[in-house]
Amino acid sequence: MYTIITCFAYLLACLAYPFNRKIRNWLKGQCGNIGRIRKMRRNDTKPLLWMHCSSMGEFEQGKPVLEAFLKQHPEYRTLITFFSPSGYMPSRGYRADMISYIPPDTCFNARKFIDAANPSIVFWIKYDYWTNHLKQLKKRNIPCYLISATFRPGQYFFRPAMAWLSPLPYFTRLFVQTEQSKQLLSAAGIDNVTVTGDTRFDRVCKIAFKNASFPPVERFVRSSQKVLIAGSSWPKDETIIAEAIRQMPELKLIIVPHEINPERIEFSEQTFSFRKTLRYTQAESGNPEEAGVLIVDTIGILSMIYRYAGAAYIGCGFDNGIHNTLEAAVYGIPVTFGPKYGKFEEAKKLIAAGGATPINNARELRDLLSVWFDGDGKERERQGKICADYVECNNGTAEKILEEIKI
Repeated sequence: MYTIITCFAYLLACLAYPFNRKIRNWLKGQCGNIGRIRKMRRNDTKPLLWMHCSSMGEFEQGKPVLEAFLKQHPEYRTLITFFSPSGYMPSRGYRADMISYIPPDTCFNARKFIDAANPSIVFWIKYDYWTNHLKQLKKRNIPCYLISATFRPGQYFFRPAMAWLSPLPYFTRLFVQTEQSKQLLSAAGIDNVTVTGDTRFDRVCKIAFKNASFPPVERFVRSSQKVLIAGSSWPKDETIIAEAIRQMPELKLIIVPHEINPERIEFSEQTFSFRKTLRYTQAESGNPEEAGVLIVDTIGILSMIYRYAGAAYIGCGFDNGIHNTLEAAVYGIPVTFGPKYGKFEEAKKLIAAGGATPINNARELRDLLSVWFDGDGKERERQGKICADYVECNNGTAEKILEEIKI
């Protein structure tokens, strides 16, 4: 039944090819995929580490373990696979032997893919369970580790009637973020579990220590001590932010849309048309000092430019669930986001500690920004320190994981 559903989903994707850019990219990326891996591995006797990630966030989550493992075992080749074009497209320049899409999860594809790659060890990051691939790894006694996973009581593999579909027994060991996840797994009869925390703490700390410089952003923020950055923003976020800051002319705003395409950038420009807007790629000749809104129309720099802000708004809290709060918190700035944060442990802990503040509408955001940026700024500094301390206390997860992995 699972394989039939997978094939049907692939057929639907083919039918949607002319109408959806992401699906087009995904289907094009599947062409010749396994053949390229087979060619790379032909006559290659070196061991291979395969790391699978759903998208870009999971890739960033996996990097600390991947890089620490390769530092210990430089003889390994690396294969990184993605499900989503949002992860695959920006990551193609990463220093791996091959970066690829994972093929649709049928028994036939799983056998062909694993035959071609012949991995010695597999890291599976957080979720995106491809059951037929995982079954093949288990069948061949190839160790596969689930990294930085979290679990909730409502998930299907904790329901008695659905337990037979669970992919979790195919993992060699599950490294989870919380004790609650371990208890849920234990109740389901899965005991090969270790609580290690979230590898994103390691990743954001490493990024924050880099001596990166972005002159257009530096010029933009130079004339103001009041700077808000909206990271991975969606249209709903930007509409709310625009309403909140309309009467705050001294506040400078950096917008980093979650998707970078002409339509989205134009939407941002129209939404903030009551201020002078400037695109990042045009900033060198556009007098960024005079702009009120800087729209970042390039990818890959968000996690490094949070350092220029006094506070951060994390996007997607009014849609599917917030993006990465830790990328901002590591710089010691307070964070805010919309109401859909319940699936994110770090967000709940930052709220409980007093470093993050959720908002439900533009009025609440406006009131919060007034607290942060009007007056002496002590409350903003207090919340920012809470954020920085929280990240620092949770650093070091990759080392804990590698201590458990034996090869």
